Formats: sequence, C-alpha cells, structure tokens
Amino acid sequence: MNYSQIKSYVSDPELEISSIKTSFEEHVSLAGKETYRPRVMFYHFFGERLFGIVSRPYVDQTDYISSIAEMMYAYSALSASSAVIVLDSNITKNGNIIGNCLNVYLISSDKAHAITIPYEHISDNKVNWKLSEEIIKEIDMSTNSGMPSEMLELSYAFSHVDDPPFSMPELLSYYTSMGFVFKPFRKLNYTYIDYAGNST
Repeated sequence: MNYSQIKSYVSDPELEISSIKTSFEEHVSLAGKETYRPRVMFYHFFGERLFGIVSRPYVDQTDYISSIAEMMYAYSALSASSAVIVLDSNITKNGNIIGNCLNVYLISSDKAHAITIPYEHISDNKVNWKLSEEIIKEIDMSTNSGMPSEMLELSYAFSHVDDPPFSMPELLSYYTSMGFVFKPFRKLNYTYIDYAGNST
C-alpha cells in the first residue's frame, strides 16, 4: 500500500500505520478484541506526535460517540495540525457483517482520508491482516463518501474550532477523572489535577 497521500498528516505514514497495527495486535493478544477502545493521536505542524489518548469506557453507541468527541476537544487545545482516529469496526455487505477491520481516519483543517484495514482472528488471539484488501481514500466532503456521517461531522467540527472551549489543563484533569488513558509525546508544561493519582 502506498501511503504517500497521507504524508501531510504524519511525518512517517508507513511507521504510523505499522504502529497502529502492532498496538492492536498486542492489545488483542493480551486483553482480547472486546476491550479495545477508540483512540486518537494528535500531531503538530511537522507531523510529529504531540499527544495520544484512549477512550474511557462507554455504555452504548451514543456514549461511544460522546467519548470520541471528548477526546477531540484536545485538537484545538493543543493547536494540533492533524489527528488520527483509530476505531475497531465491522465490514458489512447488504446489512450483514462479513468481516472485521480497523478504520483509521486522518483529519486536518484542510482535508480528511480514511484507511480501512481488514483483519481476521486466528488461533491464540492472533491477528491476520488482509493486506490485499486494505483501502485508502480521500473523504469527499460534498458527498460524505468514505466516512460515517457522525464521524464526518465530529471530525469537521473539532478540526475547525478557532477558540478552544477548554484549556489543556482542564481537559487533562477531566481525562484522568473519567478513566481516559493518555500520553504526551512532548513536554506539555501544563499543571493539572490528576484525579487518578498517577503522575503523567
């Protein structure tokens, strides 16, 4: 797969996609697919990692979308240039589930791409990637092709916020209190209340 068309989001597209796959494989082998939750990585202008976050637990589809929205508030708070959202999903045909995939959405204020990475479970909680079925495409905003409408609206809204509704210290305190798991990749120099009692 040629990832050159997504180089505007991340500095090393091949490495990022490889890291996403490896992280998913490790999670499934240790904890099972059922515990994998949405995650978002934020990048600065040069496409290098700023901040990564994994969703809090959620109770239903509405709460699932809300948890992604809560993570996306960090986009404007960090003055990020781009973000990558990773979701474990199903492949459907004629309303029937025919397989599993990771949906990777790459967004910026200028454009968006979607990568579908099909996989199958094999023995001992292993993952087999169906590389020949991988698809990458630019999102057509006018026809909403390639991204579910709620994800398109969410991605567009949070990548076009001029004034952050929350500061990063406020978000970090909220994230720790709600059970999000996060990691700064650069020193953020923020003071915040860590309700989880962990040093981050």
